[in-house]
Amino acid sequence: MKNTWLSLALLLSGTTLFAQSNTTLEGKLPDLKEGTPVYLSKMSSSGKPDSVIAGSGNFRFSLNLEEGDIYLLRIGKDRNAAGYLTFFYLEPGSLKVTAKGPLLTDAVYSGSNYANDLNSLSKAAKTEPAFIEASALGKEMNEAYRVKDTIKLKALEKKYALVDSVKNIYYRNWVKEHPASPVSAMVLSFYLREKDMNVLQQQLNTLKPVAKKNALGKKMQHSIDAAKATAIGKPAPEFTQNDTLGRPVSLKDFKGKYLLIDFWASWCVPCRQENPAVVKAFNAYKDKNFTILSVSLDQPGAKEKWLKAIHDDGLAWTHVSDLNWWDNAVSRQYDIRSIPANYLLGPDGVILAKNLRGEELEKKLEEVLK
Repeated sequence: MKNTWLSLALLLSGTTLFAQSNTTLEGKLPDLKEGTPVYLSKMSSSGKPDSVIAGSGNFRFSLNLEEGDIYLLRIGKDRNAAGYLTFFYLEPGSLKVTAKGPLLTDAVYSGSNYANDLNSLSKAAKTEPAFIEASALGKEMNEAYRVKDTIKLKALEKKYALVDSVKNIYYRNWVKEHPASPVSAMVLSFYLREKDMNVLQQQLNTLKPVAKKNALGKKMQHSIDAAKATAIGKPAPEFTQNDTLGRPVSLKDFKGKYLLIDFWASWCVPCRQENPAVVKAFNAYKDKNFTILSVSLDQPGAKEKWLKAIHDDGLAWTHVSDLNWWDNAVSRQYDIRSIPANYLLGPDGVILAKNLRGEELEKKLEEVLK
């Protein structure tokens, strides 16, 4: 009887494990050596990538995905190897990637209803003149950067901007021609990266519901909504997060003061370079009804680094964080996609200005605190 129950438990366990996998990604790459690690990571996640050990010329991932997103597939640990990585869209179901060239060079997708769309973009990257020229310019720019030839680099950047604008035209037309493809959501969010939220809303509205029923469509809509909620003249969205001692601190606690919400992290070099200017502004106006609330995007397990940076940089004001990196709840709420970033609030909690850097912060404080 005991053995019967054990067998039943193992059967149920196996059934559960099988049910947890709703997605497979298979690769057939002739040059892939047995024992090579293969990594798969979601672009929007800061966690560790999934990994498998390749067989001779093949690999297979079994995953449980909630919705479609952009993924990075990387072969081995050598980032300089030809065809070592590729970006692509993946959603629940089955997707296969095959290649005749070295590793992921000339990769072709199959097995899903959006595979042809991925192949269409891959082909454009190899055949469209603007894409070919952009690739060549990119290599020249990398070399100019490596040898620190700033004059050549600036000239190349101007050329690249023109070529990139042609690429963007191609991408926009591609989206118009594929309104029902989830890959169009990838093009909008990853390749075009429209900064004007009104334009992005218009582009998103051209997609069929099936094309944006994924993480990408939801993120773009969140960015649009967050931009409206955090526009100058709007009340800053309320939030609560713990300080360095684990005590909850709320935005409403600062009502009645001019407040700078400052997004930063100890690992962020530009943030650390900007900190002296923030300290200077704080010291100049801290006795004039002004203070700062810093929200840190430090990583899990990095509290000591966060505290050390606060001490080393002399940041003598209130600090909060959930130590969850780019998944910080407040940064998500405000749709912070790069740091440093900041918002200046009036005593009524209304946003007066955004992303004030260097002397701009002091000038704005002088203006509003007259």
